[in-house]
Amino acid sequence: MSANEEIKEPILPAENSEVKTDKKVRSIMMWASIVIALVVIGTIAYIFGYRQPAIEKGNEAIGEADRIALFQNNDSLALATYQQVADNYGFDAGNRAKLSAAIILYRQGNYEDALKYVSDYKATDNVIGATALALKGDCLVNLDKNADAIKAYDKAIKQADNNPQLVPYLLNKKAVVLMSMEKWNDAAKVYKTIETDYPEFAASVNAEGRRLQCESLAK
Repeated sequence: MSANEEIKEPILPAENSEVKTDKKVRSIMMWASIVIALVVIGTIAYIFGYRQPAIEKGNEAIGEADRIALFQNNDSLALATYQQVADNYGFDAGNRAKLSAAIILYRQGNYEDALKYVSDYKATDNVIGATALALKGDCLVNLDKNADAIKAYDKAIKQADNNPQLVPYLLNKKAVVLMSMEKWNDAAKVYKTIETDYPEFAASVNAEGRRLQCESLAK
């Protein structure tokens, strides 16, 4: 080769489309794997770094509130502790504390605050969820919001999922409020349902007598 002869770089064959596509797919998969790994790491860090300690602290706090309510018979102190847990902790402990606080507030006649706490409660069980909705209805009745109370009782009946002990109890609550609203026909229909579907309970609340009274007043 002469000194004046130019040295040229070898010309490489161009990558075909299949090779380019394969590299693109591998690149996407690599980045997707990295993202998934980061999500998993973040989830683990959240569970063990924050969520688990927070759950444990919340459980300890509501356990203390339960001990006060059960063994010290001090509603005021128990309420303050439940409210602290409800306002400062999430997860199951904070959720249960809302319902416990609502129950005490209702017993104390503080229906407005009881309604706020029970409305924030998230049901995790059909029976407890139905009783929570019944408590909401009771709060609304005491706040002279009977139409809203009927809606709460209807939701409670649905949530109770045909529970033979709970449903007639809720139906009776609904019927009593309907009578107070002078909705005699509607109340009579509810009492008739109690008579037909829950005869033992019907006898305990004189459902037949009340139905007949409502039918008479509706004429």
